[in-house]
Amino acid sequence: MPIIDRNSPAPFYYQVYEQIARGIENGLYPAGKKLPSIRECARELGVSNTTIELAYQRLTEEGYVSARRGSGYTICENDIKPSNPVEEYSSEYQDALVELLQSEVNYKTRENQRYNFAYDVVDASTFPFTAWARISREIYFSQGAELSCIYNDRQGLSELRKQIAHYLSSEYGLNCLPEQILVMPTTRDLMSSIMSLFDPSSTTFAMEEPGYDEIRRALRTRGFNVKANPIFPFPTWEEAKLNVEGANVVFTTPACQFPTNHPMPIDVRKGLIKWAEETGAYLIDDEYGWEFQSGVARTPSLAALDRAGRVISLGTFSSSFSPAICLSYAVLPPQLMLEWQRQHRDAHPQVPWQTQASMAAFMREGLWRTHIRKVRTSAHHKRQQLIKSLTERMGDSIEIVEGLSSLFVLVKTNDGRTEDELIEAAAKADVSIYPTLRYWAGDAPEDWRYVLIGYAGIPYDSIDSGIATLARAWGLAE
Repeated sequence: MPIIDRNSPAPFYYQVYEQIARGIENGLYPAGKKLPSIRECARELGVSNTTIELAYQRLTEEGYVSARRGSGYTICENDIKPSNPVEEYSSEYQDALVELLQSEVNYKTRENQRYNFAYDVVDASTFPFTAWARISREIYFSQGAELSCIYNDRQGLSELRKQIAHYLSSEYGLNCLPEQILVMPTTRDLMSSIMSLFDPSSTTFAMEEPGYDEIRRALRTRGFNVKANPIFPFPTWEEAKLNVEGANVVFTTPACQFPTNHPMPIDVRKGLIKWAEETGAYLIDDEYGWEFQSGVARTPSLAALDRAGRVISLGTFSSSFSPAICLSYAVLPPQLMLEWQRQHRDAHPQVPWQTQASMAAFMREGLWRTHIRKVRTSAHHKRQQLIKSLTERMGDSIEIVEGLSSLFVLVKTNDGRTEDELIEAAAKADVSIYPTLRYWAGDAPEDWRYVLIGYAGIPYDSIDSGIATLARAWGLAE
């Protein structure tokens, strides 16, 4: 009879299944032997009948036992042999295994720091758990629930694309058709798909310097020529035009340039649009952070200025809703969407149906706008508190670069310490802050010693105590 370990995280049914399956493999339960009845086994183990029924069902599905109405469950004849684990591995295998285990430790260390000033997480206090749970349940049990059992539209669920198009039109100034929208899990996935529309042998991408390092690496891996587009300090249009000359595609983060925190000036935006129209180039407009702008008039996006179909817009729900749902979108000019459809006619959707259907309903009910107002207000208050705490706790000892719509600030000390020294000192005090040198493809300027301090996920009430701890760790406070 199996035993139940009530301190184990494994579900009870799985414990029963696992012990019986291993017993059959090792000959403990011979072929032809009957298993105890569901009721008898449940009573002996002190669990519900459903628990045992689930365990027996899995054993049946995997061919360990057979079930007959009226005669119970009988162990089948099988040729399953117990597996003999390898006792010795090569030194290369063992070295890689040690490195793998250490990487997991390092990741958990970041997660478990007392004060985590990350920018790519979401404060759980702003997540609409009740509304999202209700909508998710309703979606599963609605008349359309059968859609969860089939492949859906390769571009993304039609209703979600309609809601995104309506939202972008009313809030973003981007008029597009749902047919132009592509839904994928992340910005990286979108960029990978967009890259497939261009020929690496004849296409040059201009990437902001400093800029999104993961996209730069992906482009080089695909074989594209990557041209640096210096944006620190932010160039005039005449300077910017020289930087992008010869490029076929320009990747930009105009709402709040990542990671310098500066928005692209309107004259540079208009200049880029005109240049793209004249040269036939495309502009990739990653409007990260635009939804967090508050208290200022929004500068028109590149897409809102585009009249010739030269702009590809990228958006995500990761920073404003949750990165865990893995939901992002792109708006492609009609000619590029047609090419995408030709290349991906046999593609399957990459975001689960229930996630897309739930978000579509969330937006349709007007809950998305309510949520955005809430997170925008929260971000505004946390940004103000972070700046206040940094200024009061460290004063003239640091330099701060803030943005109006990013979820982080850049900070460097005036004593010349490097980012590694600052990050290491913070980590010893149980504070996580983040590097920025990684975003430079070439050598960063000598005075670029900024670290990234985010406020997206940290609770408002923890900001001041976290900065106070950081100030002490850096030796800038008592």
